[in-house]
Amino acid sequence: MLYDIVLIVLGLGLVAKGGDLFVDSSIYIGQALRIPRFVIGGTLVSLATTTPELVVSAMASSVGDTGIALGNAVGSCICNIGLIVGTVSLLTPVEVEKRDFVRRAAWMVSAGVLVVVFTWDRTLSRPLAAVLLALAFAYLAWDYLGIRKRRAETAGGPEPETSGLPKAIGLFALGAALIVVGSRLLVDSGQSLAAALGVPSVIIGLSVVAIGTSLPELVTGVSAARKGVPDLSLGNILGANVLNLYLIVGLSGTINPLSLDVFTQVYSYGWLGVFFAAVLGLTARTGHFHRGGGLLLLALYGVYVTGLVLVPVLGAGG
Repeated sequence: MLYDIVLIVLGLGLVAKGGDLFVDSSIYIGQALRIPRFVIGGTLVSLATTTPELVVSAMASSVGDTGIALGNAVGSCICNIGLIVGTVSLLTPVEVEKRDFVRRAAWMVSAGVLVVVFTWDRTLSRPLAAVLLALAFAYLAWDYLGIRKRRAETAGGPEPETSGLPKAIGLFALGAALIVVGSRLLVDSGQSLAAALGVPSVIIGLSVVAIGTSLPELVTGVSAARKGVPDLSLGNILGANVLNLYLIVGLSGTINPLSLDVFTQVYSYGWLGVFFAAVLGLTARTGHFHRGGGLLLLALYGVYVTGLVLVPVLGAGG
């Protein structure tokens, strides 16, 4: 157990340093390529910060642990909104550019709806998983075309400074590597501690693993808020959720068909809908997130985690 605690501390240090490198390099890359920070957050940053979820879910699926594979992806989406958007909103107001937000949010909601529909009978077959995977690549292609369009619209103005671009790309890659390694240490150690308590794998996936693999988004979000660019974090969260549901669930189900129990279907899917509605409702009403919205999201996440612990215990007791 002491060994696991040491690894957790080491993992936290790696993730924290990687998050700082991530944000600084992302800001520079966005400026050099004339890409808005929100868009950079939803593309480059979200691709890198979802790598831990992708690795963990794919590995879990390959050994037949569908509870970890699916629970990690869905739980990470809930954690991203409740814990991370809530925390960032407490630190600093988050303004959103509504056009970009609505488009990326539409992808996120469609991904959630399709995952629920495709697993309505509590299984995800390989053909349906392949559809989700194809939509992940469609999302990335849409993002790429959007970036090209944005760059064309800003052409003709003063040329941005690009001499430091190779260094920024190198630091981005280094930050991503530190985050992935650190997250892996956190997840493995967290799983070891949780398994020692006899917790079912789906609960571990929805809680310990989901929080562990979402740490890159959390560190990136806090770093972005501290550096005065919280819109980078919000774009990252929406993009990460799209990739969690389309890319990670799709890839995991393509490796091995997934199955889920009634608790996972009713509880986690229900809360996924609650958090999607909360983040969309708060944005539609004000166009930004303030401390009040952050407190609401954190409170909802607290209720979700409490229920995640109590419901299975009460059910077993009954």
